[in-house]
Amino acid sequence: AELDEDDLVLPDDAAPAQLARGQDSDLPREVSIGFTDLGNDYQPATATSRRLVGRSARSAHADIAMVTEDTGARRRADIWLQDLWAGRESAHFAVPPSRLALSLGDVVGLTVNGRRRLVEAQEIPDTESRAVTAVSIDPEVFNRSLAPASGRAAPAPQMGIRSALCP
Repeated sequence: AELDEDDLVLPDDAAPAQLARGQDSDLPREVSIGFTDLGNDYQPATATSRRLVGRSARSAHADIAMVTEDTGARRRADIWLQDLWAGRESAHFAVPPSRLALSLGDVVGLTVNGRRRLVEAQEIPDTESRAVTAVSIDPEVFNRSLAPASGRAAPAPQMGIRSALCP
């Protein structure tokens, strides 16, 4: 959907949309993901993504129950970090009840002061109008292709009933 200032409900004492940008120092400069490495005999591993610019000293880590190769985990770490930074801008606006089709998770093109942003609806409490809280999103972040595989795919361990019972 596309929205501009004419589509928004005008509040009594404010602009039709309130835009805010989070502080760079509140966002992580580095993220890491713990995973099980398919290409290294199912050993625990960590993939890291780091921003080379910015003043942030924060980091974030997630241990994920995921079996993948290092390239896949690094890609996911890159996407996670880029998505966090893309979402640092938030928008608060209201639409009329006629926009009932707008749902959580919808991506909307919002044009305010002549600048178009893509935002994802995060909260929509229904009152006399539909107040929307959204964060900016860059869909291109999710279109990154996986790096070429290492050339070998480790087969899943074969464990028949005999090998499980008789080591």
